[in-house]
Amino acid sequence: MSNVHNPLGAPAMPSDEDVEKRAYQRLPKTYPVEVIKLDFPMPKDGIKTRCCDISMGGVCVETGEIPFGVGASCQLKINIPLLNKYAPGFFKVYENDADQYFIALSELAWVKPVGGQFLVGFKFINVHSDQQQALEKLIERAFAQV
Repeated sequence: MSNVHNPLGAPAMPSDEDVEKRAYQRLPKTYPVEVIKLDFPMPKDGIKTRCCDISMGGVCVETGEIPFGVGASCQLKINIPLLNKYAPGFFKVYENDADQYFIALSELAWVKPVGGQFLVGFKFINVHSDQQQALEKLIERAFAQV
């Protein structure tokens, strides 16, 4: 993959060769993310950051600190405007931009230092099926418009 960065600070889109190796397409978006480590006692607040890209399998965030060790279980709360528009069933009623979150139980999968910051990859472990379907449709529509 190229080391060139886009203006949002996210890694460059992967080459066609890299895409073939991935299980999921990555959508380059900078949605706000809150990361809360699942630990006892539960922390009241998480680490607030932004994602670089999101896929059906996980999310990459950029942060100034490494939040926890690889393998740590976390809850991710990702603010995705209009996510409910793509949700099946009841949630379609709420199609406004306010407080539409994709919530997933995740595992910290990898950490990569980049220019004084860290790219941190989280693998989705458990996601509500309605939210999973909504994310899948959002990503499909985004790539269909390219």
